[in-house]
Amino acid sequence: MLVYYAIANAGAWTLTPGEGRPVRLIPAAGLTGCLVLAFALPLSSVITGVAVLGVGAAAYGLRRAITARSSESR
Repeated sequence: MLVYYAIANAGAWTLTPGEGRPVRLIPAAGLTGCLVLAFALPLSSVITGVAVLGVGAAAYGLRRAITARSSESR
């Protein structure tokens, strides 16, 4: 969850005022909070979370490769 919220806060930082960007302090505080909480976690939790993210990224990449290969053969 912390990774998701960190990405969301980093994305909010890149918005323009026309896109409804909040005051820059808000996404900065959110991203800082995510980082502080991540460093406060036990090492075993961090390792498990990184492993889960890695498995998810590998599954996503494999699915994209299979989809691209099946699109090329048509």
